[in-house]
Amino acid sequence: MKIKFALAVAIISIVATPAFASFGHTESQGRQLTEGITSGGILTSGFPHEYALSLNESSEVKIASDHFPGSSSLTLGMKAKLMNDSGKTIAEVDSFNGDFTIDEKLEKGEYRLMVSGDSGGLGDSDMHQYSLHVDIQ
Repeated sequence: MKIKFALAVAIISIVATPAFASFGHTESQGRQLTEGITSGGILTSGFPHEYALSLNESSEVKIASDHFPGSSSLTLGMKAKLMNDSGKTIAEVDSFNGDFTIDEKLEKGEYRLMVSGDSGGLGDSDMHQYSLHVDIQ
């Protein structure tokens, strides 16, 4: 009986490991940011969302987060980090209430935005859905 149980646990752990390894990844990972509103999804602790931003010319770029109507930002801590294509941090913001704004003059090129946060103790609740507002001038 103990051998069967141990064998079952071993098989389950081998099969389940790849599934758990990808848990928390969202469709927002690697999404392209464009001017307008981008749905960000639900933040879960430990699983940042990644976005790409391509600029064809030097531009003033403003990226602001917002929570969906009816959702709560009071306990959501959010962080955003904007990096250039070589990985250098251009801007980094940290907001306890879940609303952040990055406003930077950027050169032509490729950028990456990482958005992370915690679920405010409510697990994967949809109370922490956010969107990103992007303005490029």
